[in-house]
Amino acid sequence: MASAKKQTKQDLEAKIAELEAKLNQLSDQLTSKPAETKPAEVKPTE
Repeated sequence: MASAKKQTKQDLEAKIAELEAKLNQLSDQLTSKPAETKPAEVKPTE
């Protein structure tokens, strides 16, 4: 069981690293294109 827990911990650490990389990419996209998040406020109905 101990070896299985260690392997699981390594798997979790690998997944965390992948998620952190994805978050960094998403944050870069958001900072480079903030106008696309709210296109409705840019164009008034009138």
